[in-house]
Amino acid sequence: MKHQSEKPLAPYSFSRCFNAQCAKAETCLHRLAAVRDTPEYPSIRVINPLCIPADSSKCPYFQSAQKAHVAWGISHLLDDVPYKYLHTLKNRLIAHFGRGKYYRFYREESYLSSDDQAYIRSIFRQYNIQGEPAFDSYSEEYSW
Repeated sequence: MKHQSEKPLAPYSFSRCFNAQCAKAETCLHRLAAVRDTPEYPSIRVINPLCIPADSSKCPYFQSAQKAHVAWGISHLLDDVPYKYLHTLKNRLIAHFGRGKYYRFYREESYLSSDDQAYIRSIFRQYNIQGEPAFDSYSEEYSW
């Protein structure tokens, strides 16, 4: 499996927040990113402390640190699809996600969000395909 279920740090482009006095610091993904950072990146993006409101409970930069239930891999997604729908389904998925993203899903380089999974489920229903789409695995991930 190529993905990690627990990432040690946020992506380079994700803003960090160093406001330890914030009322929502314990549950904010930007604060979590700052606390968990490593010296891997010599420079990082930071939320400007001058832009944080005095009442931090109404911070516009707050992002919940709740993990999302995501799916990995679509290598067996089309195994039980009737042959007459196989190419049509694959083409619709590629048209929706783009060829690059489709193959990143296939190679487990990127996860499928709950919205991505719901879209695939809706396509299956349109073609009256019984059962749930078969993803390779599931995990809980932060929505960086």
